[in-house]
Formats: sequence, structure tokens, C-alpha cells
Amino acid sequence: MVKIDFSNRLKNLPPYLFAEIDRLKGELKRKGVEFIDLSIGDPDILAPKKVIDILYSSAKKKENQKYSLDQGKLTFRLAVKDWFKHRFKVNLDESKEILPLIGSKEGLVHLPLSLVNRGDYVIVPSPGYPGYRGGAILSEANIYELPLWEENSFLPDLGKIPKSIRNKAKLIYLNYPNNPTTALANKDFLERVIKFCSHYGIILAYDNAYCEIYFEDKPLSILEIEGAKDIAIEFHSLSKTFCMTGFRIGWACGNSNLIAGLLKVKTNIDSGIFCAIQDCAAYALEKERDYIDNLRKIIKERRDIFVNGLKRGGAENIYALSTFYVWVRIPKDFSSSMEFVKYLIKRGVIATAGVGFGNYGEGFVRFALTVNKDKLKKALTIMGTNRN
Repeated sequence: MVKIDFSNRLKNLPPYLFAEIDRLKGELKRKGVEFIDLSIGDPDILAPKKVIDILYSSAKKKENQKYSLDQGKLTFRLAVKDWFKHRFKVNLDESKEILPLIGSKEGLVHLPLSLVNRGDYVIVPSPGYPGYRGGAILSEANIYELPLWEENSFLPDLGKIPKSIRNKAKLIYLNYPNNPTTALANKDFLERVIKFCSHYGIILAYDNAYCEIYFEDKPLSILEIEGAKDIAIEFHSLSKTFCMTGFRIGWACGNSNLIAGLLKVKTNIDSGIFCAIQDCAAYALEKERDYIDNLRKIIKERRDIFVNGLKRGGAENIYALSTFYVWVRIPKDFSSSMEFVKYLIKRGVIATAGVGFGNYGEGFVRFALTVNKDKLKKALTIMGTNRN
């Protein structure tokens, strides 16, 4: 048998966080062990019914069964344009500043291929979504891990990035509302980010997938900030906003040259998004704004139940400002986030170890509010049991 020697790029990729969780869940299933899965941000709430109806009817049309254009259907791009204008008061050019994606993850990971040369620096927040690191590794970049400290409200201190890194960095990823910490970023911070990136010539990839999952303060788009279109590209997803995770559709928007570069990468990798999915996604953006309001109410109720239960159980340093996650410091009698997660798994609750989001995520665990209230209450009961 021929020995398969994988590329250094592949060897350098750490095991994907959620793939490892799936493996652990598979083991529990094979043993017949019941568990409550609070690990992955895949909502249990159904997508809007009319969206499914349109997907079904649109899929039957022959013109939608052919290859779609890499730039996406004009009707979808116009729906994005109108939604963005309504939500953020920002005008986008549908022909140059909007690019449909097979989910925002796909665009976030492929972006460095259009910008980064071997040895360039990519600044990756820690804790942060693992896809950022994966994109940097696949483009053979050097990675600078940017700490998001609890004492700084999980916002990066840009001034502490070494000047040697600032001068070499090609790209920085940021994500607010933040996964996993749930932190929000205000206008003052975003203005400082744009000023920083503009000064050092660093491209900003702003992941705004959770912009509609908030409870008090309404999140901003980076494109609302003056000068952002000169340096930034923003990513959105229907996965979180409309519980359409499996549909795999989102978009990038912003600087037209960055959009063009990402489009060129995509034309060499994929053949676009199934047109019927673009049709139902356009409908969601145009007609399902009440759905988003109701989704926020459901997630807020779950958040309040879970956070209050954690507090009653003695948990400290609980963060749940936005998204459908709860970010919690692990109990003091555990030495690592993975040790705590393994403890929970043995008792039938699956969470995500903070270290899986980067070195600076150690000491925390993330829970996803993607099950109903009864299951959340049951999980709280399990976690509150004696540890002996």
C-alpha cells in the first residue's frame, strides 16, 4: 500500500473542535447513553415555514437546478442590500460590494487565500472561532494570537500588539457579538479598530454572524464606521438569524476589491449556491423580520433560566450578553476546561472547553442554548449534583 503523506498545511491544522465533540457524542450514542448537547451552536428552532415552502417550490424549477453563478442571484443580492440598508442604514452596491457565500464560515476561511502570502502575519483573537486559525494555517501564514482578556470585557487591547507584528500583519479577524464570550463592541471601540487597521494597512475581516441575537444593546456593523469600506469586509449568515444552519448560505460585504479577491478564490473552488436556497433566503431577509424578534425572545428566556440556574449552583463569572451562548469560568476545583467538560460528559451534559477556542480561552466553558427550556433545566440539575 502506498504511504499517504499529507501536506504540512494539513498536519498543522489542530483537530477541529466540533469534530472532536461529534466523536465524543458518537461514543455516547454507541453505548446507549442519553445526553443533553449544549456544545454546538445549531438551534433546535425550526426555520420559518414559508422559507421551507419557497425552497420546495423553487427547487422544482429547472432553471434553479443548473449551476448558479458564483456571484449569486441578483434577487438575493438585492434582498441583502435592502436588509442591510434597513438594519444598519448602510448602502451597498449589489454588483460590487455583496458576495453570497456557502455560509459565512466558508468565506472567513477562504479569505486569506486571496490576501496572504507564506510568512505574512494573521492576527487571530483568542478565544475565537476556530475557523479563523484554520484559514490562516491553510494560507501558510504566521499566527499572532490576540488575547481577549476578561478584565477588558473580552475586547482586544490593540496597543499591546507588538509593533513588529503590526508592521507585518496582513489580516486581522474580529467578531462582535462575540463567539464564545458573548461580548459586544461599542462604536468607540470600532472606530479605534478602523483607525488602527488603516494606520498599519491591515485588512479587517469582521465576523458579524450574531448581529441579530442580542437582548439589550443593538450590535453595529463595522461598515457603519467612517473609513471602514477602505479596509474592511464583513461576514453575515442566515444560520443564526433564521435558524438555517444546514442551508449553508450567508454573504460577505464591504470593500469592493476585497469582495473581488474572495470571488476569484471561490470561482476556483465552488460553483455557487443552489439557486432555490438563494430564493428562500431572499424571502427570509425580505419578509421574516418578525421571526427574528420572536427568536430573540425565545433565546432570552432560555438565557435567563440557564444563567439564574448557574448562579444558584454557585457559578461565578458568567457572561451572556448576546448570541445564544453562555460563557462561564470553570469551578475552582477543576484544573482545566477540558477536565471540567469531561466531568460533564460523564454525567450526560456536553459543553465546549474554552481552550478549544484558543489558549486564552482556558479556564472557561461555553454552553449553547440550543435545546428547549426543559432540557436546560435538566442540565442544570445534573450539573448541580454532588461531584463525588
